[in-house]
Amino acid sequence: MSLEREERIHLAVGLPLKWVQAQREDFKRYMLRNSSVEVGYKDRLYCIEFAGCTVMPQCYSAVTENLKDFAGVTLLADIGNGTMNLMYLNNGRPMESKAWTEKLGVFQCFQKIHNMVQDKTGDNLMDDVIDNILRSGKIELPDPHASLVEKAICDYVEEIFQKLRDHEYNEKLMKVYFMGGGARLVENFGEYNPENTVFNNDIRANAKGYEYYCYMLLRH
Repeated sequence: MSLEREERIHLAVGLPLKWVQAQREDFKRYMLRNSSVEVGYKDRLYCIEFAGCTVMPQCYSAVTENLKDFAGVTLLADIGNGTMNLMYLNNGRPMESKAWTEKLGVFQCFQKIHNMVQDKTGDNLMDDVIDNILRSGKIELPDPHASLVEKAICDYVEEIFQKLRDHEYNEKLMKVYFMGGGARLVENFGEYNPENTVFNNDIRANAKGYEYYCYMLLRH
């Protein structure tokens, strides 16, 4: 395999909200630990040189391009695999003292489903079966397994809303904007005020936000 192309790129990456300040420089050094890498793809070899790295906050980056649309007080809730990032916006401006990272990601829902089905039936659901349910929101299982899976997901979603309430969320007085892999679970299994609840089910929302945010920083 011969070298066919050389590229120079700037990395746009993110960390959970509460980790950015403390870990930004260490994470940047980690991402730039190699000045370049060689990558083989479809019988072609690419040499990629890293020109730099910008570390941005998850959750906030995903909505940076549309901040003008966030009037009043809005709670951003980015539900990833391992964590849920929360941040309040006031007319599109981040309220830095009101941002939290909670260990309440989709993986915790996965564990709830697995444990509930095993405890109640003695059966082990394959990981791929649970993954398909979490990705699609559809439970294609016979009872009692289907009912148990639905209860586990509903319990998990209720935990999410309880955590929001712990951080001063009031569905009557403010909007909540869900994003990340867990947004679809909340949309399909949660009880919420549809007038004040927005869902962004694009699992690439943060990555797109990093690209936009980084481009604007470099441009200026």
